[in-house]
Amino acid sequence: MAKDPYLVAIDVGSSSIKLAVAKDVLDDRDKVQILALVEGSCSGIKRGIVTNMSEATESLIEVINQAESVIGLPIKNAVIGINGSGVTFTHSEGLVVISRGDNEIYESDLNRVIQDSLTKAFGINNSEILHVIPKNFSIDNQRGIKYPVGMIGNKLEVKTLVVSQETSSVRNFSKVFNQANLDIVDRVYTPLATGDFILTLRQKKAGTVLVDIGYSSTSFIVWENEEIVGSGVIPIGSDHITGDLAIGLQTNVEMAEEIKKNNLSFDSIDDIDLSEIEVFNPDLQVNETFDLTMIKDYARPRIEEIFLFVSRELRKLGKSSLPGGAVLIGGGAHLPGIENIGKDILRIPIFKYVFDSSSIEFVPDYKNDPSFVNCISLAAYSLFHEEEANYNQVISSSN
Repeated sequence: MAKDPYLVAIDVGSSSIKLAVAKDVLDDRDKVQILALVEGSCSGIKRGIVTNMSEATESLIEVINQAESVIGLPIKNAVIGINGSGVTFTHSEGLVVISRGDNEIYESDLNRVIQDSLTKAFGINNSEILHVIPKNFSIDNQRGIKYPVGMIGNKLEVKTLVVSQETSSVRNFSKVFNQANLDIVDRVYTPLATGDFILTLRQKKAGTVLVDIGYSSTSFIVWENEEIVGSGVIPIGSDHITGDLAIGLQTNVEMAEEIKKNNLSFDSIDDIDLSEIEVFNPDLQVNETFDLTMIKDYARPRIEEIFLFVSRELRKLGKSSLPGGAVLIGGGAHLPGIENIGKDILRIPIFKYVFDSSSIEFVPDYKNDPSFVNCISLAAYSLFHEEEANYNQVISSSN
């Protein structure tokens, strides 16, 4: 069967499904080429957990149909992002002896030593393995080797990071895709893919936290010395801000969401003479007036709470001071001036992410929408980390 000339990556959130279509190879400048971006509403999934199988499947099928109409080709395979609670990180080590006469290390020896690290990983028996990431290899106690194939030695060791999630969660999530007649090419932990692709090498070395403010939750992942040192999920997202506005302004959720998207700003340059806004209420068929200062006052405590949670998690990791600062993505990061609130609480530099044109090229008009960062990064991760997919296939076949 001929290989598809494109790669499809899907990021499923609590309120929407984002889909990216990319060419299946990097261009001659090693750039990812994004051909299409599609978004659809999502029901039946909350914080990465399936709550209604039929609703989730129907939502996914609608997005796939929309994407097929855009690219004019059928979609049968996809890389899917895994996010939400229950993901664990386990550090392990493996060791094998090179017994052949010339002591040369082959690719099969890498697979053996990685598999040995899995057998020694503690606490993953009831979990589905998403990634096994070799951090570094050692040959006869010579440390810091990145790729030992072709080298000579008697003893090969590896230190790995194993990323896993509770088996039932992964299988229920995967079943949604199977029911939508999609073959899963790979399952990728979304914060890992996004952090790997959008953070610079300098940021990964210095120490940086990537904060993804989603619809119902906020996820974070911390890099330092080019390694992941921590990750987690906070059960607060941008929808909680909408709820606070609805209660405070005594209006419905739909109007509160409209006010949040169009009028909420914490950017000092937006502090103009206008003190009130008018918003049409379709239920009452009248314009309602709202005070801009009150809008900010009702929204700010929840935004502060998100950053306070992140600050608390960073302190637990002993990483409250990160030279690389924090990088914000996700739909919630679209709020003007949200980084100013973050700086006051985290006391580190904060940036909103913008894709580097030297690493990615867009055919559609992207407009730097932060809510699409994850699905784009999933596609990029699959293209840049084909060797890890090979390791994962070895794992799957041995389990």
